[in-house]
Order: sequence, then structure tokens, then C-alpha cells
Amino acid sequence: MGDALRFRRVTTGEQEEATARVDDVDFPAGEFLTTRTVWLEDKFPGGLELRQHRPVSGDRRSVGYLRLDNEILAGRRLHRVASWSGYPIELACLYGDEASSAEPFALFEPERGERVREAGLYLYGDEFDEFLVGLLTGLCWLAGAGIAHRAIGPDTVLWDSDAGKVQITGFSQSTPFGSVRMPMAGSWKWVPRESRPDTCFGLAGSTDDTWAAARLLYFVASRGKDLEQVGQLAEVGLTQMFGGLIEQAFRPPEARPTAHDLIEHGLRKPHLLPVLEDNGKRLVQGRASFLSARARLHPDAPLPANFWDDITWTRGQREADAPQGGTG
Repeated sequence: MGDALRFRRVTTGEQEEATARVDDVDFPAGEFLTTRTVWLEDKFPGGLELRQHRPVSGDRRSVGYLRLDNEILAGRRLHRVASWSGYPIELACLYGDEASSAEPFALFEPERGERVREAGLYLYGDEFDEFLVGLLTGLCWLAGAGIAHRAIGPDTVLWDSDAGKVQITGFSQSTPFGSVRMPMAGSWKWVPRESRPDTCFGLAGSTDDTWAAARLLYFVASRGKDLEQVGQLAEVGLTQMFGGLIEQAFRPPEARPTAHDLIEHGLRKPHLLPVLEDNGKRLVQGRASFLSARARLHPDAPLPANFWDDITWTRGQREADAPQGGTG
């Protein structure tokens, strides 16, 4: 007999129960989370394979709860804004979750591809173009859901060479637009200044991920080198490809281009952008649903300033330009 899993199915919002066969081996899933493979055996011949994310045990379990909440919130929002057209292939897909019990978990569909840290070293020509567009398209979907990923890098972005597709994973440190930025651990190579422990400031928004995305594009284009000077972007053709707009990704966050800007005004390929046809109504509904759930769990938590600001992304608004900064 397998284990009985009870969870909320993300596509319906309904509670489900399934018999599950569970792998005994756990692996790290980012900071303070573990993952294991489960197979839902009811109604699925051979079992539907999923990844179950859970908080770590021990004295860091409370942080694990927060990391898991971030993944669940991002997954639910993405499903809500994408429900009219189908879930975007560029993003890891939440299948279901149990968020309110003492043993919470999230169920994700299996990841597709290999870490860009290895797979990204061998992308040439058309494959690099597909990678570039896929990465920025995934970030556009995240922006449409009002989510800043905050951990874009060669270990959270995958490349599926067979399908020619990007997949962004690892939402455990993501946050809604308008939330106060929390310090990020990790190498300065992938954490912008506004999120580093010694210089953290401001509110998360639609340009938070552009800095790391630009560095990742250089990492892939240069076959694994670290970007040290903005001028290096021209050496691998990125300056010419974006008409100079990509250099602006290293300005302060309020002056950077969004992923939307980089596609539409840099690459000049607006037809590739995901379009939220309801003009943001689903996002508004999803935000209200999140606030209701948060009020039940944390009745005294204040509403972050500018909590609704990202709704303007779905209506074609753009941020103003500002003086150019450095790469740090």
C-alpha cells in the first residue's frame, strides 16, 4: 500500500486525495527545502511522477516553511494568469500543494532539461537565440503574475536541448512585487546590489530579475565566463543584438529595462511576448485571493507599499529611463 496524499489541486482549487508511492531518498531543493519523487497511482497507469518539496527538519525548519510558501504562491499565481492560454513551458509547474498543515508540501511536475551551468556551455547560433528568447519570455510570465524570482542563475535555469526550451525553476526565494526586499544569500555574481545583505533596500519589482538575466546571457554566450565589465557584452554580440538596451540592465533597479522591454524594444520582437488578454483582471483576482489567505494566517501583517504596482505591466506601462550605472 502507498501513502495517502491530501492536497489542493492548483488547476481546480479543490482538495484531492491520492494513493502515492514515495521514493525514500531526499535531495536538496534550494535553501532549506528537500525534494523527493512521488508517483500518484490513482487513475494513472504506472503512476503520475511528481516532485514533492518539503521544509527541512531541525532548527531551520521555520525558514523552510517560508521558502515553501514562496513556491506555492508563485505557482498559484502563474496558473491563474496563464489559465486562459495554457501554462507556459518556460516555468516549472506546480501540480498541487498542502500549505496549511504541520507537514506542508508542494507537488511539482518533473523538471525538463539540464542546469545551464553545464548545458549552457554548448549553445551556439539558433540554440542560443532560443535560449535568450525563452529566458526573457519566462521572466515576462513571472512579471505578469507579479512575482520577482530573485535567484535567476545557472543553477535555477534549465535548458532542454531536445525541445529547444528554457525552464526557470527554484521559486523558493521569490516574492510578490511591492514586497520589501529581503537580503539574499549567495555569490555577488548572481545577486544584484539591492538584494545583497550589506546593501539591501527598496521594494521588489518588475526589474529585479533583469540584472541576473543579463549576466546569465553573457555566461552562456561566453561559454561560462563571469561578466566583470559592461563592455564585455559587446565582445559576445549582446550589445548589438539588443541595440544597446541590455547595458541598462546594470543600472539601479528603478532605471533598468524589464524583460518585456528587452524583447519588445531591444530584440524588436513584440509578437513573442505573452499577452494577458483580460487586461490584468485575473491578476487582480489572484492578488485579492492571496491577501485573503494571508489575513487568515497572519492577521497583523501590513500591506506592502505599492502592492498593486505590477498590474500596470499587464496594461503596457513602462518605467522611465535614468542615468547609467555600473555592473554591480
